Amino acid sequence: MRTEVFAHPLSFRRAPRTQAERLRAGGVDRVRLAYAYHGGRWLLTTSDPAAVVDFPAGRWFTPEEGAGRDAGPSLPVLGDEATAATSALTASGVAVTAWLVGLHQSGPATAHPGLALRNAFGHAYRHALCPAQPDVVRYAAGLVAETAGRPGVSGLELEAFGYLGWQHQSAHDKYGADLRPADRWLLSLCFCAACSERCARVGVDAAEAAARARKALLDQLADARPARGIGEDAVAALGRELHDSLLAVRSEVTTDLVRAATAAARGLPVSVRATADPYACDGKSSGDLDALARTAGSLTVTSLSGDGAALFRDLAAAGRTGAHVTAGWHLGAQCTDSEEQIREIAGWARSHGAGALALYAYDLAPAPRLEWLRRLPGAPATGDPVVSERPHHAQTEPAR
Repeated sequence: MRTEVFAHPLSFRRAPRTQAERLRAGGVDRVRLAYAYHGGRWLLTTSDPAAVVDFPAGRWFTPEEGAGRDAGPSLPVLGDEATAATSALTASGVAVTAWLVGLHQSGPATAHPGLALRNAFGHAYRHALCPAQPDVVRYAAGLVAETAGRPGVSGLELEAFGYLGWQHQSAHDKYGADLRPADRWLLSLCFCAACSERCARVGVDAAEAAARARKALLDQLADARPARGIGEDAVAALGRELHDSLLAVRSEVTTDLVRAATAAARGLPVSVRATADPYACDGKSSGDLDALARTAGSLTVTSLSGDGAALFRDLAAAGRTGAHVTAGWHLGAQCTDSEEQIREIAGWARSHGAGALALYAYDLAPAPRLEWLRRLPGAPATGDPVVSERPHHAQTEPAR
């Protein structure tokens, strides 16, 4: 099984060849390098230890000259560090997959509020574009096409190519209401004009669904009820028929977006960050895994919050599709306690049919842990999986 890492091109600003050689010596076969990313604030551990790097959202490569632009959403070009990092990595024998964070973008959603997610109360979410909007599909396909043409890129990783959610780690988001997982999902449903039109095509009454979502949320704010299962509470709020129909429409919209992006990939292999959780809205494409697998060809299933049980559920579901599967896990101290744990994760990923384990993230995890990767065994584990006891709601894990 291959060992891969996620990384940001800013980690290669200082001595890119040194960073590339360090990864190669650590047994890393491939880097999933952020070519387009949301804003962030990283505390670095390796390339410039203890540096706090604050960066905006945008593209970390210079597009080809003459690349067409329209008046729709776009990402600013922040530099060409991804190109330089790719050159250093490939020269060191490490392959590069371009990692694209697609619709989780505050700049385009703020500049074009008509293309943003719009909840049942009519409020636009400035951190997320809606995948049902034709202009958003064109934006996503254009981003893929531009990236696929970059030298040294041998694959594409699509994150946030689907519906995002209400919760977002930014702007000191605060709330004091007792929200159940189903309430967070209801707040994440999009009822923009494009989503309503997609519902109407298949006879789904989007206005009725929005009204029921509003009632359930207002009732919860006024008199909090205890959570049951997320599915049970969601069905109680919307009714079985509307609930199932909305999930089907959202799944179809997500698959259509991934299909358009894959068609723009210039023949490069594409892996889509996906989950079998139908309520997920955290940057993973949620819906019909079989359809996503047929469309993209490969699936990346991750738990970057330390929830081993969620990872194994998604691995089992992804394995049944017959697609190439990569498992993703957080190597940082908040999710991984020991080398033994990461060995167990790797072994179980392999036993579930994963061809690669991708660790998050270089220059965030403690630097000595690179040595753990070099010592990872190739054989499947034989014991029970290491399952974190950390509290977790699958649909609230933020896009990374």
